[in-house]
Amino acid sequence: MLVRFTSQATANLLMFDDVARALLKVVGKAPTQRGVITVAEMTPAMAHLRAMADQEKRLKEGQEALPIPEVGIEPHELIGLSVRAQPFMKMLEQAMREQKEIVWEAPKDFPAQK
Repeated sequence: MLVRFTSQATANLLMFDDVARALLKVVGKAPTQRGVITVAEMTPAMAHLRAMADQEKRLKEGQEALPIPEVGIEPHELIGLSVRAQPFMKMLEQAMREQKEIVWEAPKDFPAQK
């Protein structure tokens, strides 16, 4: 299933639901059929995404042995989550600059995997 992120500040961004679920969880949002990231939520969201990317980098370099928080993706798939997050982070940065919210829409709710 594809999730579409839209903003008046950027082009649309499409991503698979497993990646969208993981990124929304990192920024503190529920993976519902529709949702919004307000301008006020963007700075903390970006901080969480950067922290996730930094943690992933430390894990790859062997500097940290802590597990990555459960985000609904198998551990072997987490390699590259910070890479997959780059277009979303760029969208957030541009939306923050222009003070425009980001809205997402999916065909249905995509709750956490079991």
